[in-house]
Amino acid sequence: MGIISALASGPAKRWTALISGGAYAFVAVVVLLLRPWRPPAARCPGSGLTAVACDAGSGEPLALAALGVLAVVAASGASLVVIALAGPLVHLLAGTALPVTGPVARLVERQVDRRVRAKRRLTARRDGAGKSRAVAEARRRLHRRPEQDMLTAPTRTGDSFAAMSERVLGRHRLDVNLCWPLLQQICDEPARRDLERASDVVLGRARNLIWAALTAVAVPPLALLDRVPLWPAALAALGGALVAVLLLAGLGNGVDEYTDTVEAALLRHRDALYASVAWPLPGSTGDERKTGTAFTAYLRRTDHPAPQVTFERPPPEEPPAR
Repeated sequence: MGIISALASGPAKRWTALISGGAYAFVAVVVLLLRPWRPPAARCPGSGLTAVACDAGSGEPLALAALGVLAVVAASGASLVVIALAGPLVHLLAGTALPVTGPVARLVERQVDRRVRAKRRLTARRDGAGKSRAVAEARRRLHRRPEQDMLTAPTRTGDSFAAMSERVLGRHRLDVNLCWPLLQQICDEPARRDLERASDVVLGRARNLIWAALTAVAVPPLALLDRVPLWPAALAALGGALVAVLLLAGLGNGVDEYTDTVEAALLRHRDALYASVAWPLPGSTGDERKTGTAFTAYLRRTDHPAPQVTFERPPPEEPPAR
């Protein structure tokens, strides 16, 4: 999906932006777990990284500085890898990268069925007689779910994208993903800043989610290999898992804000979207649905028959009077 892939274009204008807070936390946990848990020997090895670590454990300033530089380099390099994984992670959480055949696909189908049943319960709560707070909560949650069962995704993130695309298609007959490349070119500066900010929030939480998951997964083997005591490793793994769960919920909230920003940008710039390709503007909401259908077919370039439209171009400028 275009709007999901566009998340990866969230700008990192400074090299420090490449290092998320999760990278620092991960390096700090590893350093603390690998620190000497016993008093260091009287003499450190003569050379090598082990000697540097031993000197650092003894409080040697140069060794501490060297390890600090190595930690920053390691965090920067690892952050580049995590940044590359953040986009695919959002795709995975949205359900667009899941297999369509095999045992995993069957698990996905069961998850979709559960979400469809949950949506029907929310619909009954919204339409039934009950407390106003329960009705309002049901409406709020249904706003993030597509009305059509066939569009239901296996995850909250996927439902948020699908619901936004369904709303835009139903209101304007515009396909968000087809319009997205053109919309990116015509957005004004305030809308562009809002889109970049919302994109950065989602990507930042996705990166930190990866770091938290790495902490929960990478620390237990250190204890099994008898490199660190069991209780600090278990505590770090539990903390990483807890942070990952919280970040997963925060990522869903960030995606909700991102989809709202995309929807608002399209709603505000739809006239400019038509005008950018000299497409005639609709005169009413009824005309807009017809115009949007033809415009989407024109962008798709595979629908038959192709729409026949007379483009609206500004009149040629007259030469100045002499």
